[in-house]
Amino acid sequence: MEAKTKQYLIVTIVGVVLFVSLINFSAVLSFAGKVINIILPVIIGAILALFINVPMKGIEKRLTRLFKKSKKHRPSDKLITVISFALTLVCVVLVLILALTLLIPELVQSCQSLYAQIEASIPRWTAYLKSADIDIGWLKEWLTGINWDQMLQDLSNRVDSLVTNAVGAVSSTVNIIITIAFAIIISIYMSLGHEKLSKDAKKLVNAYLKPTYADNILKFCRLFHQSFAKFLTGQCSEAVILGILMSLTFAIFRIPYGLLVGVLTAICAIIPYVGAFISCSISVFMVLIIDPMLALRCLIVYLAVQFIENQFIYPRVVGSSVGLSPLYTLIAAMIGGKLFGIIGIIFFIPLTAVIIELVKEDVGKRLSKQPKKAIAKK
Repeated sequence: MEAKTKQYLIVTIVGVVLFVSLINFSAVLSFAGKVINIILPVIIGAILALFINVPMKGIEKRLTRLFKKSKKHRPSDKLITVISFALTLVCVVLVLILALTLLIPELVQSCQSLYAQIEASIPRWTAYLKSADIDIGWLKEWLTGINWDQMLQDLSNRVDSLVTNAVGAVSSTVNIIITIAFAIIISIYMSLGHEKLSKDAKKLVNAYLKPTYADNILKFCRLFHQSFAKFLTGQCSEAVILGILMSLTFAIFRIPYGLLVGVLTAICAIIPYVGAFISCSISVFMVLIIDPMLALRCLIVYLAVQFIENQFIYPRVVGSSVGLSPLYTLIAAMIGGKLFGIIGIIFFIPLTAVIIELVKEDVGKRLSKQPKKAIAKK
């Protein structure tokens, strides 16, 4: 078969497939949803492995340098990989234990304090309603007019539907647990065998694609991995710094829940832009129940610390590592959040950094090929 005939045949087949897919778009979407549901543990496992691989690579490099000096007792590369993975899991577990140790007692104490505050505020609210001559008799009439027998009868009639919903909820919960379990196992295998997987992927790309396309795809994957590693490292460092700053500032200005706000801010700060809004809203709400004026001080202090951190700390810790301007970072976070939620916000920032880097490189190559006089005239 000639090259042109083969090319025309491929174009015809692709056109027919696209036409049939557009006509049966709902069936295509349903089929795609079933496929994604089947391979969902693999997708989640790959994402977990990508997150685990960042600290694991750092530990692996340091262990390689450490054992490089001792030639006699130097362990194999496979053993270094296993040790790095184990140390990464230990670090993750320790961080979770530390966060829960700080968070749970503060949450319990905060809930008890909020309950005491609400209970103490009820007489004040009642006195305010009486002093303002607000009639609450309609509330008493509404409560006395409720037919409790009929309500209990309706509740008993809905027991069957509740049982059915409970069975469905249990079934979906079991499916979620199974998916998470398979995803964790897959992420472990991917983390331990990342070098072999990388070599196999390179062989497949080089075998089935032209050299130019293969080089471009491999270069894009390499740049994305480097950009994501820098972004995640910088974002985690910035989250820890911001959490410590919040705790110290709340303690200095005598605002309650300082430790809780610090831990909450450090956890939410891993998510760019959205995390700061979530932690600020929760912090102000908790303080608002105690004292509205104190909540205003909490809002001002939180925004001030956030502003200082964005202006002086974030550009040095995160901005320089990724190499994106605030405008591009905001656009990437907005598009990623609209498409894929929190995961999209995290992944679209390093992805945008890679795309901009490749575009700059391509623009430089194109301009270098043009005559200097033509560039000067433009």
